[in-house]
Formats: sequence, C-alpha cells, structure tokens
Amino acid sequence: MYDVVIIGAGISGAACARELSRYELSVLLLEAGSDVASGTTRANSGIVHSGYDPVPGTAKARFNVEGSRLYPQLSEELDFPFERNGSLVVAFSEEERPALEKLLERGQENGVEGVRIVEADELHELEPKLSGDAVAALLAPTGGITNPYLACLAFAENAVENGVTCQLDTQVVGIEQREGGESYLVRAVHTPLYGAMPDGGAEPVEECFETKIVIDAAGVHSDTIAKLAGDESFHITPRAGEYVLLDRSYGGTFTHTMFQVPTAAGKGVLVSPTTGGNLIVGPDAIRREDPEDTSTASEGLDAVVAAAKKTWPAYTWSGVITNFAGVRASCLEHPDFILGEPEGLSGFFVIGGFDSPGLTAAPAVAVEYAATIANRLGAGENPKFNPRRQGTPMFSRVHDEGRENLIGQDASWGHMICRCEQVTEAEIVAAIHAPVPARTIDAVKWRTRAGMGRCQSGFCLPPVAEIIARELGIDPAHVRKGARSSVIALGHRGCLTDLPVVAFPGEGDGNE
Repeated sequence: MYDVVIIGAGISGAACARELSRYELSVLLLEAGSDVASGTTRANSGIVHSGYDPVPGTAKARFNVEGSRLYPQLSEELDFPFERNGSLVVAFSEEERPALEKLLERGQENGVEGVRIVEADELHELEPKLSGDAVAALLAPTGGITNPYLACLAFAENAVENGVTCQLDTQVVGIEQREGGESYLVRAVHTPLYGAMPDGGAEPVEECFETKIVIDAAGVHSDTIAKLAGDESFHITPRAGEYVLLDRSYGGTFTHTMFQVPTAAGKGVLVSPTTGGNLIVGPDAIRREDPEDTSTASEGLDAVVAAAKKTWPAYTWSGVITNFAGVRASCLEHPDFILGEPEGLSGFFVIGGFDSPGLTAAPAVAVEYAATIANRLGAGENPKFNPRRQGTPMFSRVHDEGRENLIGQDASWGHMICRCEQVTEAEIVAAIHAPVPARTIDAVKWRTRAGMGRCQSGFCLPPVAEIIARELGIDPAHVRKGARSSVIALGHRGCLTDLPVVAFPGEGDGNE
C-alpha cells in the first residue's frame, strides 16, 4: 500500500514527487520510459515564461506566474541551470502594436513584474542582431531559461533522496477504484532495461500497486491514463514542435528570448540562448496521430527557419549541429490546464492538457497538489526532508585550481571522454550511480552533455558505452542508446572500441 502513486516522471510528476516528499507519505513515481523526462519535458524550448500570455483568471495564468517566481529558489536549492535573461515579444510593423498592448494589459492583470513596451531605439540597443524591421517589443524582465531535463532530474533525485521510490520502464495498463472509493489498484507491466535475454533485455513482469491517491501526470498519455480510471472528460491532441539547435559559437547572438507576436497557433517561432550556451530556433505546431512521433521533416524545419529569419535575418545553416522535435500535450477542446479530481474519482488527481506554460507552472501545481493531498491524508511534515540537492560538477565549468583538486582526488577526472563538451570519465560514472541512475547513452548525454557537441557523439559514443557496461556489469553490445529497442551494436560481443573499420560501398574493392 502506497499513499500516493504518480504516473509519469516528466516535469509535473517529478515536481509533485519532490513536494510530496516534504510530508510523511509513502510515494511511488512510475515512468514508462527508460529515463525521467523521456517525453515532452525533454524536448521543448526550455523557457520559463513570465506570465503575460495566458488569459487572466485561468489556471494557466495563475500557475504560470506562481511557478515563474519559484524557479530562482528552486534552481539554487536543487542545483539545476536557470537564468533570468528576460524575454522580448517583437512587433515588425505598427499593425502588430495592438497585440503588444493587449499582452501588456494581460501581463499587468496577471501580476507580472516589470513588463513594459520598449520602442525601436531601445530595442535595437538591447539586441543589435535583431532585424531592422522591428518597431517595438514587449519586454518581460522576469522571463527566463532553464534546462528542462536537468530541472526534472533534479526534482526526481531530490524526491528519491527524501524517500520517494522511482521505478522506470513501467507502463501502467489498468486502474481500478476499490469498493468504497478509499483506494485504487494500479496495474502495470515492468520491463527492466537489462536482463538475461539474448539481446540483454529482461522479461516483462506484471505488478500491482494499491494506493490511496493517484496523480495522473502522464503528459501526452494523460487522457489514456484517465480513461483507465473511468474518466473520459478530455482528449489530448499531440502537437509536434520542431527545433533547430546551433552550436555555442552562436550562443551569444541574442541575450533575451526573442518571441514574435503570437498567433492562433501559439507563441510562434522563437530564437533564444540556452543555458548550455547554444542557440535554439523553433518550434512549429504540427498535429500528430502518434503521441510518440518525434520525427522531423525538411519541410517543417525549412518553415521554422524561414520564420526565424524574420527575427534574425543573418541566420545561417552552417551553425546547426542537430534538429529535434517534441510533442506537446494539447487539449484543443479545453484550452486551459485540466486539473483536479474528475467527478466520481475522489483521490484521482489529473494534470492534463499541460502544454505551454507547463514547464513553468509545474512547481506551483506541485505545491498545491502536495498540500491538498497531505491535508487529506493527515500527513505531517517529513522531519528528515532536505530541500537541497547537489549535482556533479561539470569539469568544463570548473576553474583550473578546482580541476587540479578534482583530479588529485580521483584520476578519472583527468580522463577526457567527450572532447567537444569536455566531459570526463568521472562525470559519466557519477551519472550512472546517481539517485536516479543513467543507464543509457542518451541518459548520460542529457546529464553530462557527452555527445551534445559539434560532432554529436561521433567520437565519444563507444567509450561512453564501455563505461556504462563496466559500471552496470553488462555486455557492451547490450547497452541501449535510449529505449529498450535501441541496442547500439547488434550481434557484437566484444569491445566496442575494437570494432573493425567498415568501408562504405565504393570505397574499397567491392566486397564490403
């Protein structure tokens, strides 16, 4: 019996887990993917919105502003990146000025601090690379940027350190309200990432958890989870957003997050620095039938770039190191967040339709849900709760004396694995043995940046795989890139770094 089972370890689920760990409650965090933040949370703009966009009086407006105010303290307590760089919504003609004035009114009504309209002279002084066509902009100084994956990981790790159980690779397949309505049975299929099967995987295991409270934080699958419990009141329409990422040499092009005047399709294409020092461009908004479809297409990326050139005419493809897409959990029939307990399902808390500004709002929603649940269950404060979490130092950001000290304590700090991002063996080992362990190539990449540089893991993938295999005690050929199906060396049972060089057709004698 658990007090609370949370379904989904994205930003909303992880934030709820962390807030609930403040109380004397038994909490289980379930995630279908092989890592936290494996869905929408991992692949978005990373923007902490100030709160001028949502319609006043909505849940989006309230939790956006409350969440934005929480991020500076959370970043300091949990040691994840956050920068309050401010945002600009740019008008490129006088015809767009009324839209800025409307956003200004909304921002003031929502309680956003310092929001104002800046005219062309000040605007171009703030952002010299901005298109000369820009005539004015809405400045929101409380806007910020974060790394959504690392923020989610920080919430999850702090929750685990405070007593929450986190179980990955676990897909919920059934939810039954017990007679009397005082608890739920949550049925799930747990398929461990590594095991004794020929491909290094494991056989699925059916599990059942009894809990007093369920939190549905399943993102694009939140409607599916709700239906398992008997609630069919909302439907999620997956909408993909495609992005282009430029390398660090372009990271200083803009200091603010640069928006364009929003349209009915959303906040539009942005150009923004990232906390990793890159420059991100995107997204579009494309409906997808499959909520797991994160593919990109040249047509969409070309359209994103064409829109971005309105803000940044000097855009160049030469700086691009990768592109990607994330899928948003939109509810088109109900444009506000879907929060609370459906009729007849007391104790079943929904976090649905959690698209933008979900990343910003998640900590505030978590605070309210945790307090409500703790009060209902009569739970006292956890006397051992520690609000602080310390991440592993990034070697690339440590000064010379600090580097020498680290290497003196452990020589693996001096073993460089990823040359592009200067990631050492010690950082990778620490990620593998963290409170929420990294067990795949992608998990290591997202935690340490190994593979995020210009070569996109062209050099560091084999040694990263070797380190994962060594630390987990598995065959290197069984190491996954991300999902269970993503074995990186089919049929190979030796050392990945000893793989023979294979010529491409036309490069050898024709017998390759």
